[in-house]
Amino acid sequence: MTSTVAYWQARAAALGRELDADGRVMLVGGYVSAPFNPPDGLLQRYADRILWPPISEATQCGFAIGAAMAGLRPFVPIGTSSFMFYAWPQIANEAPNVRYLSGGLVTAPVVFHVMAGSRRSSGAQHEHTPQAMLQNVPGLRIFAPATPADVDGLVSAALRGDDPVLLVDHVLLADATGDVPDEPDARIGRADLLRRGSDVLIVAYSLMVQRALAAAASLEASGIGASVLNLRTLAPLPIADVLGAVRNHPATLFVDEARGPGSTASYLMARVLEEAPSTVARLVCSHEAPSPFAEALLDEIVPTTERIASVAASLARGK
Repeated sequence: MTSTVAYWQARAAALGRELDADGRVMLVGGYVSAPFNPPDGLLQRYADRILWPPISEATQCGFAIGAAMAGLRPFVPIGTSSFMFYAWPQIANEAPNVRYLSGGLVTAPVVFHVMAGSRRSSGAQHEHTPQAMLQNVPGLRIFAPATPADVDGLVSAALRGDDPVLLVDHVLLADATGDVPDEPDARIGRADLLRRGSDVLIVAYSLMVQRALAAAASLEASGIGASVLNLRTLAPLPIADVLGAVRNHPATLFVDEARGPGSTASYLMARVLEEAPSTVARLVCSHEAPSPFAEALLDEIVPTTERIASVAASLARGK
């Protein structure tokens, strides 16, 4: 059985499910959905499971890591992704190393939740994609859901695992609707082929999956069949699934809202070209410029549905 819900509803339901199932789960700050999405009811239902820290990301994340090492399973809503830069030592240099520096005797199962990417007219200080930087941190898992089913399953995977997790959300996914299964799909390191087409494969994650699906629908009207592969997790990366899909298509487009250098898409394309050197591949990323306030200018920087469709069409036609 499945139910059709909005992305933000699936996220709240998954958190509620894990809070109900495991008394060790707690929230370090309760504004998971606010101020970007509708009220999710978590504050009212789980007031006794929410710790309200001072407005200090370093303190908030440092406390959560200590709590995780002591046996709890904290979920830390940081909010706008650029706020996490104030807790960079905790997220990049403390939580991921606990298991390894202790010889596996201690773990830090903490979940850091951020709203990343371009959310329209928020400017350069608030529209970042830090997941690209943090992919270079061993020991940190990075989940990037694109659908309600993704966020439902990956919230559970994050809170049930023993490793620290960066859960990368996108504000513009909030109203995306989709079917959510009764049992959460908690797979990690596995991609999903959401649409099948014979002419070109589009590989993406998070909001870019929704734009890739819209691009594929528009391409169908002009006789081009585009497949869309949803990565779901960035660490671990579903390399085997990507290679399998690439080998079944004549051309592949890698799409990423992060800037090209050091992005998930650029690394994947390099791996694919190494493993399958005859592959025809292109890359669509955000341009290497700070995000402007003006939406018209922003659409010149980030991958839009139209830009994805245009490059995919060129690939499919062999141009």
